[in-house]
Amino acid sequence: MGIFTSQKRSLQDLPRPSEFEFGSVKSLNLPEVKEEVGSVFKEPEPKVKKQVFVKMDNYKEALNTVIKIKEKIKDADAVLNDLRNIKLKEDEHLSKWHRDMESIKDKLSKMDEILYNIENE
Repeated sequence: MGIFTSQKRSLQDLPRPSEFEFGSVKSLNLPEVKEEVGSVFKEPEPKVKKQVFVKMDNYKEALNTVIKIKEKIKDADAVLNDLRNIKLKEDEHLSKWHRDMESIKDKLSKMDEILYNIENE
């Protein structure tokens, strides 16, 4: 029994491939695949720079705003440089204080050692 049919057919009952007529299929006038694909997918258009028109009042106002922003950036940069310099000076002072503290600790330790040696003699 066949899978898709209710009756079993032998191979001898089936037509041979050479007996099929392909003439009806060959005579069809189908468009080429390139034409169909070309009409579906359009190539992107090249980008063109477009001009933007702005009122002169708005343009002058925008320029003034940009100038003010540049000035603010310069001020902020100067403040940051000042802060960096202050931090460097502060770090130098802290380093000096740490060195002084270590020196005091060493001297105190020597004094303690001397006093301990005098006491034990």
